[in-house]
Amino acid sequence: MLKELRVRDLALVAEARVRFEPGLNLLTGETGSGKSLIADALGLALGARGGADQVRHGAERASVEAVFGSGDAALTLQRDIGKRAGARVDGRLSTPTQLRELGRGLVAMHGQHEHHSLLDTQTQTELLDAYAATDLRVVVAGAHAAWTVAAAALADLERLKLRGEREHEYVRWQLEELTAAGLRPGEDLELAAERGAVRHAAKLAELGHDATEGLRDEGVGRAAAAMRSAAELDPRLSELAARLDVLEQEASDAAADVRRYTDTLDADPSRLEAIESRLALLDGVKRKYGGSLESAIDEQRKLKRQLDATEDLGSAIAAAERERDRCRTELEAAARRLTAARTAAADRMQSAVGAELQGLRLEGSRFAVALRPTPDIGPDGAELAEMMFSANPGEPIAPLARVASGGELARLMLAIKTVSAASDRLLTLVFDELDAGIGGEAAIQVGLRLKALGTRHQVLVVTHLAQIASFADHHLVVEKAPGPDGRNVVTVRELRTDDERARELARMMSGGTTSKALARAHELLEESRTNANKKALQRS
Repeated sequence: MLKELRVRDLALVAEARVRFEPGLNLLTGETGSGKSLIADALGLALGARGGADQVRHGAERASVEAVFGSGDAALTLQRDIGKRAGARVDGRLSTPTQLRELGRGLVAMHGQHEHHSLLDTQTQTELLDAYAATDLRVVVAGAHAAWTVAAAALADLERLKLRGEREHEYVRWQLEELTAAGLRPGEDLELAAERGAVRHAAKLAELGHDATEGLRDEGVGRAAAAMRSAAELDPRLSELAARLDVLEQEASDAAADVRRYTDTLDADPSRLEAIESRLALLDGVKRKYGGSLESAIDEQRKLKRQLDATEDLGSAIAAAERERDRCRTELEAAARRLTAARTAAADRMQSAVGAELQGLRLEGSRFAVALRPTPDIGPDGAELAEMMFSANPGEPIAPLARVASGGELARLMLAIKTVSAASDRLLTLVFDELDAGIGGEAAIQVGLRLKALGTRHQVLVVTHLAQIASFADHHLVVEKAPGPDGRNVVTVRELRTDDERARELARMMSGGTTSKALARAHELLEESRTNANKKALQRS
């Protein structure tokens, strides 16, 4: 749920902090006061496009923060535009794209632009699936992904078969070359070290002899023997005697190790030649197969697997065909189940939305959901939903994009959201320009449905109609007034009492707050409560 929106230096808003509550939140204000700025600010926090032209004159940048919360958990989405533009999620650097991805799971925005997204068949299909309250679309997507992988694996094998014997022989030749090389991990490093030893064998032998002679010197042994005798006379020398014993043993062991090393030295020129030849071979292999001995060994294993697979390519292709066909069968079965669920949901939606439209004073209108098969089963199923509409009796029903006006689209979206309220997983719904082209009883019916939506969702509505505003659970008024510098500044104020709300409703109805207008505003508030209670009893 959206808990708070903080706005700084956006258009006419110098600074505003707007708190929202559960239920129906209404924003009202005089024409030009900047009501839609609040919805626009939320849109920016949710990743909508923004530019430097939206920054308040005289400021370097505009900033918007939207705070969402459920229980003790909180999430803050921040967006800056203008100088040093950027995005943050809980203070961590982010991008507008990431804000949009997060926003899709938090808020459904229904403004002028968003209403027109209803004309897209993909959106219409998503709305139908949400109404159907089924997870079959996820099942189809998973089955489609598995079928795609299986088909790609089969295609790879078939391409290998098409390349024919030439490819097969080339793979065999590469494998034979690597096998003949007799590669062993780390061999090149070992040979490089041995090459240095062979090149300097004579010098190393001389130095080894000197070291051995030095270690054989009986000086350490005499010192150890003398100290052992001294320790017998003075026990305080026992520790020192023990240390000299250790040195005597270490010198003896070291002398033996040096002797063994010098015995292995080989100054034979033929050995050096063999090492150089082997290293040259390994260097050639490394250059051809990845730059290191380890990568060449990995390539050898890969070629072996590939050759093993191509030895019985016919069997491999047959197995891949069976796997592809199995995955296709599962995909088709899942798609049929989704089609059946969509068909049943389309019938229910047609009836439910049609009834809502009559209540929204679109008498005589007709609504239908047609399922249009796609050329092949995709990750979203075997068809797309196309919503059809006729505004007046006698007019042919046709796709929404061809026949629905802006005001009709807004009410149609409200009708769909109303009938889908139980299955709609988004907690916050935002409606802007919902009241375009309506008034009177239609406005009351719109208000009733928004009130009902507010029992299941948090609903934010920008409106200029008092009939709709009278249903608010939480009423905010947007006002524009001269600031300290003489420029107009937009502020947002919460209306807490019936008297405050009545004054705002009176202004919306008549432009003034005469006693007659205030009396009618109080009547409207009471009527909205009565109508909402009746609607609630009907739902129960």
